[in-house]
Amino acid sequence: SKALNFINPDELSMQCILIALNRFLQEKHGSKMAFLDGNPPERLCKPIADHIESLGGQVILNSRIQKIELNSDKSVKHFVLTNGNIITGDAYVFATPVDILKLLLPEDWKEISYFKKLDKLVGVPVIKC
Repeated sequence: SKALNFINPDELSMQCILIALNRFLQEKHGSKMAFLDGNPPERLCKPIADHIESLGGQVILNSRIQKIELNSDKSVKHFVLTNGNIITGDAYVFATPVDILKLLLPEDWKEISYFKKLDKLVGVPVIKC
């Protein structure tokens, strides 16, 4: 239950667990499913953020990207956040659902073969109970 909804089992309806298991088991390789040994922010996200920061990077949370601005060579100039802040860096990583990524993708990138593959990528609904 912690891997699905980040809450304790006694606070979660097992209907959530059954829905998740049913969904996974209907997939071709569903029997190979696995869950983290704790909640994703602590067991997955925190180690990644710690690693980025250990290399001198900065992790900015709870911020939404409004636009990806490009340089003339089509590389990233900066991110514009919805609060108006500008984020610049040498390299960028941002976590977003695939549908949002498709909306944020700059027009100049949409014809690049690497990004054209996004057309076939379908987002998977997040399990929420």
